[in-house]
Amino acid sequence: MHLADQHLLSHARAVLHGRANLRWLIGGACSGKSTIARAISGQTGIPVYDMDEYVFGRYTFDAARHPATTAWFTAENPLGWMLSQPWEAFDALYRATNTEMLDLLADDLSGRPDDPLLIDGGISHPSVLAQVIPPERIICLEAPEAFPAREWETAASRAEMKNAVLALPDGGAMWLRFLDYDRRMTETIRQESREAGIRVFGWDEEAAVAHLAESVARYLAL
Repeated sequence: MHLADQHLLSHARAVLHGRANLRWLIGGACSGKSTIARAISGQTGIPVYDMDEYVFGRYTFDAARHPATTAWFTAENPLGWMLSQPWEAFDALYRATNTEMLDLLADDLSGRPDDPLLIDGGISHPSVLAQVIPPERIICLEAPEAFPAREWETAASRAEMKNAVLALPDGGAMWLRFLDYDRRMTETIRQESREAGIRVFGWDEEAAVAHLAESVARYLAL
């Protein structure tokens, strides 16, 4: 079972903690992170750093330094391999990869000016993130409990992932596991955010994106 590397967290903290203009939006899948990040960027001009874009397309991993992420990304079928893990191993793997992603972010930002930057997502364990940057610079978005499951089932933007899971051997059972793990990850994010002192912004389908973005930006002093 993979473990979070405290040396990597120390490195990330040394680089990121002092970046006074760094802010972060976290939350479960379908919680509105990217929508609100884009809205804040449109209102303020602050650029958005999409963690998923960097993790899945820009970062270069080192097998020795980032073993959890390497194991995931070099598996014969990364999606199937992840979903084959029992929950405890799946959760531990995500905690370890969060640590490795923070190390990669620190390397990417090291030496850059401390200009305003809003980071979108990429974190499933707020307790890890709060060791690296102050909780008051982080916002957790929380959607209604039933919303993510409905989004995964019906939203066109989620169809690619759903189809990929259904294409796995025993795809129907894997899809049910995917939804269960997604729900558990969202619960982890909610619980750890509150325990770490991270402000949680709840919203519902009646909420205006512009208004919520303004509220979040105001809290983060953007």
